[in-house]
Amino acid sequence: MLNKSRFSVKDLVNAGMFSALIIGVFWCCGMIGFIPVLMPFVPFLGAFCSAPVFMLYTSRIDKPGMIGILGCLFMLVFSLSGHGLFVIPVVIVLSIISEIILYTGKYKSIIHARLAYTVFMASSAGPLVPIYISRESYRQYLIASNYGADFADKMLAVMPMWSFFPIVLAGCLGAYLGTGLGVKCLNKHFKKAGMI
Repeated sequence: MLNKSRFSVKDLVNAGMFSALIIGVFWCCGMIGFIPVLMPFVPFLGAFCSAPVFMLYTSRIDKPGMIGILGCLFMLVFSLSGHGLFVIPVVIVLSIISEIILYTGKYKSIIHARLAYTVFMASSAGPLVPIYISRESYRQYLIASNYGADFADKMLAVMPMWSFFPIVLAGCLGAYLGTGLGVKCLNKHFKKAGMI
């Protein structure tokens, strides 16, 4: 039966901790983007490496709102770190969809948890939007931020206009594969949570 009770203080602490950890792992993986030719791989790597943490998160909390908390922190971190405001509507929509997916699985389904994170990681599209809709402005932004013209040109060269959807889909694939790895590594936690 779905636990419809409100978040306890412990739940909120766990939700905040796991959300911060998921974002932290994704952010650390994003550091490979300092090598401009590796920027297209950031969504895949970030989603893949953070996915096991998300799966552990789903084994600890079974209440509506867990994706909402993650989404709020995701929006806050990425919008305040200069990734543009496009991330906000993207994350809001995908958080709602992902929350519905978890809800339909009563927050106890591994399949629904994997699907929810796969959908949520399409949110990697948000920070990428400025690169594709205003390339020259984004190039000037990078130069003004002391990345240099060479960095900007190399990054834009490996991210042509047609690459937007493949990169976003790669992020979703990374999430799906990473959640599968998480299930294998955290099997005992899912048994304890009644998800297996």
